This record gives sequence, structure tokens and C-alpha cells, in this order.
Amino acid sequence: MRTIDELKKASRENDAPIWKSIAKKLEGPSRNWPVVNVSRIEYNAAKNGKVVIPGKIMGSGNLSKKVTVSAYSFTKSAIEKIESAGGKCMIYNEFIKKNPTGKDVVVIG
Repeated sequence: MRTIDELKKASRENDAPIWKSIAKKLEGPSRNWPVVNVSRIEYNAAKNGKVVIPGKIMGSGNLSKKVTVSAYSFTKSAIEKIESAGGKCMIYNEFIKKNPTGKDVVVIG
């Protein structure tokens, strides 16, 4: 999978072990990937925080703060809730370009 290779490459180039750990989680079977609800992002992320999920985001729960979220996939309702709170949904490649070292990034799941 190209995504995993890109995560590992970003880890090596930026000396950022966070991307390697995400790649390792995605190497396993997809049924073992975490499924995270918007409510967990609300509980675990700071305002204007950066969150990475090595799996899928579902739309259950509410989000009251602006967060930038990166995940393998999003449901439509999750995207709507994150964006209506002023946040952004990104694929891993875009997210790594903006946060190459993974500093201040929270991993949920």
C-alpha cells in the first residue's frame, strides 16, 4: 500500500517515529484498525489540536472545537461535524506536509 510506504518515508526523512507507528498499525488487517467516533476527538483533542487516527472516523457524538484530523477514511457525517466546528479533514500525505515532525500531534485509537 502506497500510504504505508509514504508514512515510513516521512518517518525516516523527518526523524519522526509517530509516522512509523501509524504505518505499523495500518500494516495489520483492516478489521483491526481502530474505529473512532467524533465524540472521542472532542474528549481527547485540544482546541486547534492536530489528531491522527490510524483507521476510520465515524460521526457519532458532537464536536465543539476546531481540530485538524487525519485518518485513513471518514464517514460523511464525521466530515460534516468536523468541518462545521471549523476543523479540517485531511489525508495522511497532506497532514504530513503540514506537520513533518509530528510535533504536538495526538494519536487516537
